[in-house]
Amino acid sequence: MEGVDFATISPYVRMMRLKKVTTMLSGKWRDIDHVYTYIASGSAEFIIAGVRYQLHRGNAIIIPPYMTHMIIPDGEEPFVQYIIHFDFYDTPERRALIHKDVLDEAERQLTIPPKEDLLHQQVVVSEIPESERNRLVRRYLDMMREFHLDRPGKDVILRSECTTFLIYAWRYQIDGESRISRNPIKTKAWIHIEKAIDYIQSCEPGVDMDNDSIAAVIGVTPNYLTGIFQSHLGISLHRYVTNIRIDRARQMLLKSDLNITEVARQTGFSGIHVFSKTFKNLIGVSPSQFLDEMVSREQIEENMSECAEGF
Repeated sequence: MEGVDFATISPYVRMMRLKKVTTMLSGKWRDIDHVYTYIASGSAEFIIAGVRYQLHRGNAIIIPPYMTHMIIPDGEEPFVQYIIHFDFYDTPERRALIHKDVLDEAERQLTIPPKEDLLHQQVVVSEIPESERNRLVRRYLDMMREFHLDRPGKDVILRSECTTFLIYAWRYQIDGESRISRNPIKTKAWIHIEKAIDYIQSCEPGVDMDNDSIAAVIGVTPNYLTGIFQSHLGISLHRYVTNIRIDRARQMLLKSDLNITEVARQTGFSGIHVFSKTFKNLIGVSPSQFLDEMVSREQIEENMSECAEGF
């Protein structure tokens, strides 16, 4: 971040998310903005533009806009990310952009304005000292509460706090000779993996995604495809597809009016019993318990917002 003048930037915070992953589900994204991620728990491989970064608790990473990346949690500990989507400058043109993944959009449309290209398409990785981590987490939670409330001075606070997080990332940046793995992995096998993942993620819910049909689309044998999944990602092809289905089911339960039986059917499960058992194995609770927890969490967050408005 040597080219960033912190005295002149005016960050615009587009989105904030606190994300907890308890499975080996990996995803693939391309975002319209810079993505700052602090890892509060667990570890994962970040694969960004074909380069592998092994990150763990206490690491922070900034990914520039429009860089394709995958995240593959590893280990037994839940993987918890504190995420900020931001622009370095608050302009009407950039503010009008809606937060979304643009993985499927044409490359010609994905142009970073020169003013925003302060990192020159370079990923920033930092190691936040143990003594600073609790303070950083508290700041993030306060900032996230501010993000979700509509109060005077909100934009000023978000700009200030986002700048602070960027300064932390710059101050504790890890150089190129660090223990962070940056090994290019653009092999033929990896290209096949990316094609398989693109196909799996593009399929409509309920479409049959067995090993044979996926391999046929990619143009390789099922044994080869499941073998490279296991060796490169540490997860079988079948397990990856199951994770995708369960993640889609979780999103449906959160964002639709479908009941559990309908969600099971639309995500390709043969019956409610199989779906409930698989959901509990991966998420840790049954679908009905998951819904109950979400309702309770929404009530708690609503109460917190009401309390915050009283200050």
